[in-house]
Amino acid sequence: MRLPLISKLVILIVAIVLSAAAGAAYGAEDQEAAMDAQTVAVVNDVEITAQELEQKIQLMRSRYANMGMPIQGEQLARLRESILNNLIEKQLLIEESKAQGINVDESKIQKQLDELKGQFESQDVFEKKIASSGYSEDELKTEMRENLLIRNLIEEKIESGISVSDKQARKYYNENQEEYKVPEQVRARHILIQTEPDAGETQKAEAKEKIQEVEKKLQSGQDFSELAKQYSDCQSSEKGGDLGYFGRGQMVESFDEAAFALEPGEVSDIVESRFGYHLIKSEDKKPGETKSFDEVKESVREKLRQEKIMQDLEPYIESLKRKYPVEKNLPEASAGN
Repeated sequence: MRLPLISKLVILIVAIVLSAAAGAAYGAEDQEAAMDAQTVAVVNDVEITAQELEQKIQLMRSRYANMGMPIQGEQLARLRESILNNLIEKQLLIEESKAQGINVDESKIQKQLDELKGQFESQDVFEKKIASSGYSEDELKTEMRENLLIRNLIEEKIESGISVSDKQARKYYNENQEEYKVPEQVRARHILIQTEPDAGETQKAEAKEKIQEVEKKLQSGQDFSELAKQYSDCQSSEKGGDLGYFGRGQMVESFDEAAFALEPGEVSDIVESRFGYHLIKSEDKKPGETKSFDEVKESVREKLRQEKIMQDLEPYIESLKRKYPVEKNLPEASAGN
């Protein structure tokens, strides 16, 4: 298993903490085997412990499990090897940051932490969540500090020497215009009278009768958005049924077909979907197009810049492996847990 390139810089702890609800599911049995060796690597006299490695592995497994992709067997062995390599590379970058006298702004760390806390209902809920992922608040701050330290090093030693010209950006744009195509979109409102997935004929008949009554109110000239606020069972009712812009295939098929068949200002007949019965009003329609180079120039330049950073990062890390002693000791017994 190959992790994303950005994981060469950091293990994405913050993102994982937010999604690691299933973290405990993989805990004790796998960890017990991994703890047999207390040190799995040493970088410039700094130990990377089996406990630290296993903690990262369980967080990553939880994240994939939450996406319906459990990691086991050979995949787990590759994940363990990959994460250990990431931890080694991360420590190499930290060692070099210290050697170069790189510093971090503590206020930035606190800001990151406050933003993370803001995604939870309370301090207590936050602490329980990170504890379930094996972290204390101080440990999380240490991760954030190290990540900022690495980021500052990369900015100073690699990013500062990288630039992308308009000519390079235009060449990429011309060769990859498929990336910048925007599909046809419509902006629509709807009124939904909801039915349960297992609704019987009686409930469906009642729902259809109700939507028909709303349809009559529309035909008599009443405002669509006001009727949506009053009758719709969709959360969009608060905004007068406004769903914003969406492309083909983003809605269920029957709704999709009806919405794209309308011209702005038109209202559909009653549409049935697995959610219930809808009335749809088209507000606007945008034809498909390819964004111009001027519209996407900065994003193209940033994409190419990031690619160059990653290209330069690999040899930079290799040079650090020659500068600092690295010992690796990943036991064979832990490879397939």
